[in-house]
Amino acid sequence: MVFYNGKEKKPEDTTIKLSDAFLQKEEEPELELKVRYLNINQGCNQELMKRCRTLREYSEFVTRIRRYADGKAAIEEAVDRAVTECIEEGILSDFLRGQRAEVIAMSIFEYNEEEEMKKLREGEREIWQRRGKAEGKAEGKAESVLEVLEVYGQVPEYVERRILGEKDIEILSAWLKEAAKAESVEDFLENTGLKESQNG
Repeated sequence: MVFYNGKEKKPEDTTIKLSDAFLQKEEEPELELKVRYLNINQGCNQELMKRCRTLREYSEFVTRIRRYADGKAAIEEAVDRAVTECIEEGILSDFLRGQRAEVIAMSIFEYNEEEEMKKLREGEREIWQRRGKAEGKAEGKAESVLEVLEVYGQVPEYVERRILGEKDIEILSAWLKEAAKAESVEDFLENTGLKESQNG
Protein backbone atom coordinates (compact mmCIF):
# COMPACT_ATOMS: atom_id res chain seq x y z
CA MET A 1 0.00 0.00 0.00
CA VAL A 2 1.21 3.49 -0.85
CA PHE A 3 0.08 6.69 0.87
CA TYR A 4 0.32 9.57 -1.58
CA ASN A 5 0.67 13.18 -0.44
CA GLY A 6 2.33 14.79 -3.47
CA LYS A 7 1.15 17.96 -5.18
CA GLU A 8 -0.22 16.38 -8.37
CA LYS A 9 -3.94 15.59 -8.53
CA LYS A 10 -4.44 11.87 -8.01
CA PRO A 11 -7.50 9.69 -7.39
CA GLU A 12 -8.44 9.03 -3.77
CA ASP A 13 -8.15 5.27 -4.04
CA THR A 14 -6.73 3.37 -6.97
CA THR A 15 -4.62 0.34 -7.78
CA ILE A 16 -1.43 0.73 -9.75
CA LYS A 17 0.12 -2.21 -11.58
CA LEU A 18 3.69 -2.91 -12.56
CA SER A 19 2.48 -4.08 -15.97
CA ASP A 20 1.19 -0.56 -16.73
CA ALA A 21 4.85 0.43 -17.19
CA PHE A 22 5.63 -2.43 -19.61
CA LEU A 23 6.36 -1.37 -23.20
CA GLN A 24 4.70 -4.49 -24.57
CA LYS A 25 1.18 -4.80 -23.14
CA GLU A 26 -0.15 -8.28 -22.39
CA GLU A 27 -3.52 -9.41 -21.09
CA GLU A 28 -1.88 -11.90 -18.72
CA PRO A 29 1.66 -10.65 -17.93
CA GLU A 30 4.15 -13.21 -16.63
CA LEU A 31 5.11 -10.84 -13.80
CA GLU A 32 2.65 -8.59 -12.00
CA LEU A 33 2.61 -6.45 -8.89
CA LYS A 34 -0.46 -4.58 -7.70
CA VAL A 35 -0.27 -1.78 -5.15
CA ARG A 36 -3.16 0.04 -3.55
CA TYR A 37 -2.58 3.79 -3.85
CA LEU A 38 -4.36 6.03 -1.32
CA ASN A 39 -4.33 9.81 -1.56
CA ILE A 40 -3.90 11.28 1.93
CA ASN A 41 -3.90 14.95 0.95
CA GLN A 42 -6.43 17.12 2.79
CA GLY A 43 -9.97 16.58 1.57
CA CYS A 44 -9.27 13.04 0.33
CA ASN A 45 -10.28 9.71 1.87
CA GLN A 46 -12.35 11.31 4.63
CA GLU A 47 -13.46 7.99 6.15
CA LEU A 48 -9.86 6.79 6.45
CA MET A 49 -8.83 10.11 7.99
CA LYS A 50 -11.62 9.87 10.58
CA ARG A 51 -10.46 6.40 11.58
CA CYS A 52 -6.71 7.17 11.63
CA ARG A 53 -5.74 10.19 13.67
CA THR A 54 -2.02 9.92 12.83
CA LEU A 55 -2.65 10.07 9.07
CA ARG A 56 -5.09 12.96 9.51
CA GLU A 57 -2.58 14.92 11.58
CA TYR A 58 0.29 14.13 9.22
CA SER A 59 -1.83 15.40 6.33
CA GLU A 60 -2.48 18.63 8.27
CA PHE A 61 1.24 19.02 8.99
CA VAL A 62 2.20 18.64 5.30
CA THR A 63 -0.59 21.03 4.24
CA ARG A 64 0.75 23.70 6.59
CA ILE A 65 4.29 23.35 5.28
CA ARG A 66 3.04 23.78 1.71
CA ARG A 67 0.82 26.72 2.62
CA TYR A 68 3.65 28.59 4.34
CA ALA A 69 6.25 27.67 1.69
CA ASP A 70 3.98 29.01 -1.07
CA GLY A 71 4.25 32.46 0.48
CA LYS A 72 7.42 34.52 0.75
CA ALA A 73 8.89 32.43 3.56
CA ALA A 74 11.88 30.19 2.84
CA ILE A 75 11.24 26.46 3.19
CA GLU A 76 13.25 26.37 6.43
CA GLU A 77 11.01 29.04 7.99
CA ALA A 78 7.86 27.36 6.65
CA VAL A 79 8.79 23.98 8.16
CA ASP A 80 9.82 25.50 11.50
CA ARG A 81 6.55 27.44 11.69
CA ALA A 82 4.46 24.35 10.83
CA VAL A 83 6.27 22.26 13.47
CA THR A 84 5.85 24.95 16.16
CA GLU A 85 2.14 25.44 15.42
CA CYS A 86 1.41 21.72 15.30
CA ILE A 87 3.10 21.16 18.66
CA GLU A 88 1.11 24.04 20.18
CA GLU A 89 -2.17 22.72 18.72
CA GLY A 90 -1.61 19.07 19.65
CA ILE A 91 -1.06 17.86 16.07
CA LEU A 92 1.55 15.06 16.13
CA SER A 93 2.80 16.97 19.16
CA ASP A 94 4.55 14.11 21.03
CA PHE A 95 6.39 12.98 17.92
CA LEU A 96 7.29 16.51 16.75
CA ARG A 97 8.44 17.56 20.21
CA GLY A 98 10.72 14.51 20.56
CA GLN A 99 12.04 14.48 16.98
CA ARG A 100 11.90 18.19 16.09
CA ALA A 101 15.38 18.55 14.55
CA GLU A 102 15.10 15.34 12.50
CA VAL A 103 11.57 16.19 11.30
CA ILE A 104 12.63 19.68 10.19
CA ALA A 105 15.71 18.36 8.37
CA MET A 106 13.75 15.57 6.66
CA SER A 107 10.85 17.85 5.69
CA ILE A 108 13.20 20.40 4.14
CA PHE A 109 15.01 17.62 2.25
CA GLU A 110 11.77 16.09 0.96
CA TYR A 111 10.31 19.44 -0.03
CA ASN A 112 13.49 20.45 -1.88
CA GLU A 113 13.71 17.04 -3.54
CA GLU A 114 10.07 17.31 -4.73
CA GLU A 115 10.74 20.80 -6.14
CA GLU A 116 13.95 19.67 -7.83
CA MET A 117 12.21 16.65 -9.38
CA LYS A 118 9.44 18.94 -10.64
CA LYS A 119 12.01 21.28 -12.22
CA LEU A 120 13.82 18.30 -13.72
CA ARG A 121 10.59 16.94 -15.26
CA GLU A 122 9.75 20.40 -16.65
CA GLY A 123 13.27 20.71 -18.06
CA GLU A 124 13.05 17.29 -19.70
CA ARG A 125 9.65 18.18 -21.17
CA GLU A 126 11.08 21.40 -22.65
CA ILE A 127 14.07 19.54 -24.11
CA TRP A 128 11.79 16.99 -25.79
CA GLN A 129 9.52 19.75 -27.12
CA ARG A 130 12.50 21.67 -28.54
CA ARG A 131 13.93 18.45 -29.97
CA GLY A 132 10.57 17.64 -31.55
CA LYS A 133 10.35 21.11 -33.11
CA ALA A 134 13.92 20.90 -34.41
CA GLU A 135 13.29 17.46 -35.90
CA GLY A 136 10.06 18.73 -37.46
CA LYS A 137 11.90 21.68 -39.03
CA ALA A 138 14.67 19.42 -40.32
CA GLU A 139 12.15 17.00 -41.78
CA GLY A 140 10.26 19.84 -43.49
CA LYS A 141 13.50 21.31 -44.89
CA ALA A 142 14.62 17.88 -46.18
CA GLU A 143 11.29 17.39 -47.94
CA SER A 144 11.66 20.83 -49.53
CA VAL A 145 15.10 19.86 -50.92
CA LEU A 146 13.61 16.70 -52.42
CA GLU A 147 10.63 18.57 -53.91
CA VAL A 148 12.97 20.98 -55.70
CA LEU A 149 15.18 18.13 -56.96
CA GLU A 150 12.19 16.13 -58.21
CA VAL A 151 11.57 18.92 -60.75
CA TYR A 152 14.67 17.59 -62.54
CA GLY A 153 13.50 13.99 -62.51
CA GLN A 154 13.97 10.88 -60.42
CA VAL A 155 16.09 11.37 -57.28
CA PRO A 156 18.32 8.33 -56.60
CA GLU A 157 17.27 6.36 -53.53
CA TYR A 158 20.63 6.81 -51.76
CA VAL A 159 20.31 10.62 -52.18
CA GLU A 160 16.78 10.60 -50.82
CA ARG A 161 17.87 8.52 -47.80
CA ARG A 162 20.85 10.82 -47.18
CA ILE A 163 18.73 14.00 -47.35
CA LEU A 164 15.92 12.63 -45.16
CA GLY A 165 18.50 11.35 -42.66
CA GLU A 166 20.17 14.75 -42.23
CA LYS A 167 19.14 16.57 -39.02
CA ASP A 168 21.39 19.65 -39.26
CA ILE A 169 19.22 22.60 -40.35
CA GLU A 170 22.22 24.59 -41.66
CA ILE A 171 23.31 21.75 -43.94
CA LEU A 172 19.74 21.27 -45.17
CA SER A 173 19.40 25.03 -45.83
CA ALA A 174 22.63 24.98 -47.85
CA TRP A 175 21.36 21.96 -49.81
CA LEU A 176 18.05 23.71 -50.49
CA LYS A 177 19.92 26.72 -51.94
CA GLU A 178 22.05 24.41 -54.06
CA ALA A 179 18.97 22.52 -55.26
CA ALA A 180 17.34 25.82 -56.29
CA LYS A 181 20.49 26.86 -58.27
CA ALA A 182 21.18 23.44 -59.80
CA GLU A 183 20.30 22.58 -63.39
CA SER A 184 19.94 18.85 -62.70
CA VAL A 185 20.11 16.27 -59.93
CA GLU A 186 23.64 15.45 -61.14
CA ASP A 187 24.60 19.13 -60.85
CA PHE A 188 23.22 19.20 -57.28
CA LEU A 189 25.23 16.09 -56.35
CA GLU A 190 28.45 17.61 -57.75
CA ASN A 191 27.94 20.94 -55.93
CA THR A 192 27.09 19.41 -52.54
CA GLY A 193 29.66 16.60 -52.54
CA LEU A 194 26.91 13.98 -52.20
CA LYS A 195 28.12 12.24 -55.35
CA GLU A 196 31.56 11.71 -53.83
CA SER A 197 30.03 10.40 -50.58
CA GLN A 198 28.14 7.78 -52.57
CA ASN A 199 31.23 6.80 -54.55
CA GLY A 200 33.31 6.68 -51.33
